[in-house]
Amino acid sequence: MVDDKNSDFNPNVPTLKQVRERLGMSQGEFADALGYARNTINRYERGRISRINFSIAQIKRLIQLLEQAGLSIDDLPDDIDQG
Repeated sequence: MVDDKNSDFNPNVPTLKQVRERLGMSQGEFADALGYARNTINRYERGRISRINFSIAQIKRLIQLLEQAGLSIDDLPDDIDQG
């Protein structure tokens, strides 16, 4: 998770939470859209887990969601892994 206490924090890179909020989605809606349980998104946003692994299908869906928000995959933080 991008953390403003982290020396690598870049305020110009949206967090996954900011992307979700920009889409106007709840944690549950965002989780459903990506094929995750709501509690996985909640734990990530709260910093309880530091990385989320995405399958190729989930990455494709995330790219679609990002485009809806006017963003690209390059706009995401680097702490999201392809699984």
